[in-house]
Parts: sequence; C-alpha cells; structure tokens
Amino acid sequence: MPRPPFLAACTGLALLCALPAPAPAACADLPPSTLKVVRIEREHKLNFSYGHRTLRNLGDDHQRRDIAVLGLARGVATAKAKVSGKIFPAGDRRHECASFAIEVEYGFDPVTVYVGREFPPGTCGHDEIYRHELRHVEVYRAQARAIEAEITQALQQRFARETPWYAPAGTSVGQLRQELDQRWMPYIVRLLDQSKAAQRAIDSPEEYARIEQSCAGEIRRVIDASR
Repeated sequence: MPRPPFLAACTGLALLCALPAPAPAACADLPPSTLKVVRIEREHKLNFSYGHRTLRNLGDDHQRRDIAVLGLARGVATAKAKVSGKIFPAGDRRHECASFAIEVEYGFDPVTVYVGREFPPGTCGHDEIYRHELRHVEVYRAQARAIEAEITQALQQRFARETPWYAPAGTSVGQLRQELDQRWMPYIVRLLDQSKAAQRAIDSPEEYARIEQSCAGEIRRVIDASR
C-alpha cells in the first residue's frame, strides 16, 4: 500500500510531521508555531560554610591529593522547555493538528561560589580566593552566551513553522515532549559542558601556586596548619 501523503513531510528524526495543504478549516486557522530561547542570567550564590578539606570532595578533581581546594565555583548545566499550544482533530478523526509555543530556558543554574571557612570574609585570603572563583563564574556565563545563536538557530529550524504539526490523535504533546527531553535538552547540556576545558585551564599549577603564596603567606600558613 502506498505511504499516506502526510508522511512525506517527516524525517528520520522527526516525531511530528508538518501538515500539508489542504487542511481542515480548524487546522488551517491555527497560528504558526513559535520558538523562544531564554538564557538564564541569575546572580551566583555564595557558600562559605565548608572547610577546604570538604571542598576537595565537591570538586571535579577530588581524587587529587597534591592540591588544596581553597574555593570552588560549581555551575549546574540546565536546559528545560515549556510547551503550550492548540490542538484540533484532523479531518479523518484519526489524526490531530497542532500549533505549539515552545520556550526553552538554558544556562548554568544554580552557580554557587564556595570559599573555605578557614578564610572568613574580609581577610586577604578570602578576597584572593574569591577573585579566582569569579573567573570560573565568568567562564560559565561566557559559554552560555557563546552557544545562544547556535541553539536558537537549530531549534528555530526544527520547531518554528507556519504549517501545523500533524500526528496520530492524542499523541502530539507526548511526542513533542519526548523529542525535546530526549534529543534537544541533552544537546544543549552537551554544549554547556564544553566549558570544562576552559575551567580546567584556569586551575593551572601556576595559579594554584600563586594563590597559596599570596597574602604574605597567610593562605600557606592555613594550609600547613590543617595537615
């Protein structure tokens, strides 16, 4: 049996299909589907309650014993989508047509800056460590900015369209959510995680040595006293 005409609009990765003309009146009246991308921009959180021994276990390099983790900046790569829209039964009653408004929010959320409690606010050691961690915070923000155009273009090409979506009755929303959750949100998280190389570059042996020797030996004395 020949394949129904509407399947010609599908691709191998598509879970929803574009509805070809002519469409039933209700489907033809649907507004275009829209896609909005929102980059998360929130102030980082502060946590000065942990000792530097505990911070070692929170970091990516917690297996290393040759360094003292005096502070830490942790950003959680986040991507989530909100979906709203309108759905009508198609002419054959076995399918439905839909128009969706999709909003994708992404970024690092939360971003938390830790400084070991051995270095209380107001001390030279605290300020030196905190300034270093702010460099990591900026890497998180820069990565989110850098990928915004790529994400927007890819999602616009896939989801922003003039013609309605077409799927078996009762499946449009579930199929859309499945595609977003299984394909597109992991794709965005992978792009965010590309910042890890730049983060590691900040934590060079030279930078660790510089911080430990700063503040007229204050930081080094704290480290030695805790051993």
